[in-house]
Amino acid sequence: MSSADLRATLAAIAEGAAAREANDENPFAAMELARVARIGAVRLPVALGGRGFSIRQLFATVIDLAEADPAVAHILRVHYWFAEAELLRAGSTETPWIAELARGAIFGNALSELGAAAVGSLKFKTTLTPDATGYRLTGTKYYCTGTLFADWVNVFAAKDETTLAAVVVPTNRPGITMLDDWDGMGVRNTGSGTTIFENVEVRTEELLGTLRLDVAGPPSYEYAFLQLYLQAIMAGVMRNVVTDAIAVLKGRDRSFSHAPSARPADDPLLQQVLGQLSAMAFAAESTVLAATDALDAVAASVTAGVPDAELTTLASLRAAQAKTHVDEISLRASSLMFEVGGASAASRKKNLDRHWRAIRTLTLHNPTLYKAQAIGQHLLTGAPFPANGYF
Repeated sequence: MSSADLRATLAAIAEGAAAREANDENPFAAMELARVARIGAVRLPVALGGRGFSIRQLFATVIDLAEADPAVAHILRVHYWFAEAELLRAGSTETPWIAELARGAIFGNALSELGAAAVGSLKFKTTLTPDATGYRLTGTKYYCTGTLFADWVNVFAAKDETTLAAVVVPTNRPGITMLDDWDGMGVRNTGSGTTIFENVEVRTEELLGTLRLDVAGPPSYEYAFLQLYLQAIMAGVMRNVVTDAIAVLKGRDRSFSHAPSARPADDPLLQQVLGQLSAMAFAAESTVLAATDALDAVAASVTAGVPDAELTTLASLRAAQAKTHVDEISLRASSLMFEVGGASAASRKKNLDRHWRAIRTLTLHNPTLYKAQAIGQHLLTGAPFPANGYF
């Protein structure tokens, strides 16, 4: 796929994106465009059917995709994480999953559960039990972003009390029920609902691997990758904040009687707001892309599937710093945007609140205050970051 083809696909995905959000419509057609264009394979080496993108190039594409439709970008979040994890595990060699990624298949997730277990603890009620031909998978998962649109679903399950198993099964396999019951206020149509597994067949070759929960694992950058991805989506949304602010300001034909200019577009105060929004969007995107340099460095350090420990810590630090900063300025910008439009900007028909709702929801995926505290503690004492999927 050429750069022109990629731009054309992004333009096609962008068409009608705001209307889909306003009408609460799932982007099935947009996801099919992404599948046919094999957008999910851009990180794979050219020799394996991809475009050979660096992580920085991938995240730049994610920002473009989030500008086109943040729902589509979010749907692909765990897909890209899965692709990165497979490259890490496989050492960029041929595997069945790499081949599936190369042909354009989409991978969803069924990782999180509800209940008393602490978030990130990897303690799951979903079980994987052996049978005569392989395994059986039983349990209920929540926040399964992207799975409604996926060909395959990546599932975490308990193999025994101390062993976590990761499996990949096709979403159309008997016993799998996907519910479109996500009711979040922002980035609503991401298929982030409940997935139920009832005695689902899992073949031996569909077991990705296992992890001992009572033994410290090797360093990995894949979770820093997963977390920074959220700020890339925000950076794409921020572009739309600026675009919509320009359109609103140009479209206004009256202002307040006490305003410094009769025409809003000539108002220096409103021009200042637009300038601030533009600067915030630039800062958000620049911060995300700067943080990806640490991810590219640690990815280049991988030997036998294991990255350098110091570079892994740096990647986690940069992702956490980016979140702490981008969350703050994105929220400010998505609220400040309304200043250029006045009361009429609150009209539901204008649908401008979708930007604030999207950004606020994205910031809640892992609390910013915990990130900031972990950064401070690390800088003061050298304490390692928490060993879970949020760092």
